[in-house]
Amino acid sequence: MLFLNTFSIEVIYITLIVMALLFIVVLHLLVRSLRRQRRRDREALAQLQAKHEEISLLKESFIANMTHEIRTPLNGIVGFATMLADYPDLDAETRAQCKKEIEENKTHVLQLVSDLLDYSRIESGTLEYRDEEVDINAVMHEVCLRENGYGHAEDVEAKVVEQLPDCRLRIDKLRFSQVLSNLVRNALKFTEKGSVRVGCRRLEAGKYYFFVADTGCGMDEEGRKAVFDTFVKMNKNIKGTGLGLSISKAIVEHYGGGIGVESKQGEGSTFYFTLPATLRFQEHGRF
Repeated sequence: MLFLNTFSIEVIYITLIVMALLFIVVLHLLVRSLRRQRRRDREALAQLQAKHEEISLLKESFIANMTHEIRTPLNGIVGFATMLADYPDLDAETRAQCKKEIEENKTHVLQLVSDLLDYSRIESGTLEYRDEEVDINAVMHEVCLRENGYGHAEDVEAKVVEQLPDCRLRIDKLRFSQVLSNLVRNALKFTEKGSVRVGCRRLEAGKYYFFVADTGCGMDEEGRKAVFDTFVKMNKNIKGTGLGLSISKAIVEHYGGGIGVESKQGEGSTFYFTLPATLRFQEHGRF
């Protein structure tokens, strides 16, 4: 009987020891898990703080840039208008040049305001789309003709080099033209010599592929990754809000497409976007 009692006590002791060891192991694992979670939380918080600081810096830079971007063309408009008013005897060539400068600065101001309004609408989810039948080939030619009329390097023109025999999509013509214009305008800005080629083709994956390829300065990997971000400008000396590409991205994604760029510094860039084939316009009796 004494042996049994002794055995029972030993079993209890061993059980308690095992339970204590298990408790210690579980507690140790729990502490390690909590430490890992705290470390992850600290890292996540540090990333959020870094991202917040980055956004704050971008916004500050954007506000400073916008102030400069708006003041510069307004000063130009006022200066050339004053010259026309104060010197009525200016020769025809000088007067024509003054009027040209006023028109270009006016266009720049209107573009700034348009970009800001569109960005605000996208952020609030109120950007409107009015879809209709759109002849894509015609729009590509219209965009090239319009953008070639603005100031850019001599002997550099945007040309449509590839198109489909019949490409009609059900899409907002204004927004599609806006996306293509942003890409063509940027290509012309950053291309001092060579060409800007615009085109469209049908991919086997059931998508329409649009491209704007230039022979400009190109960009490095860091620039390529950031170029579609809001408030980003690749060159501070080039006119623009830094919003055009991010607005274009939002429009393309609204239609279920994607946008991207292939580029190497010093070797030019090819900006492209895709749209799903489901946007193809169809009417009764015609496909």
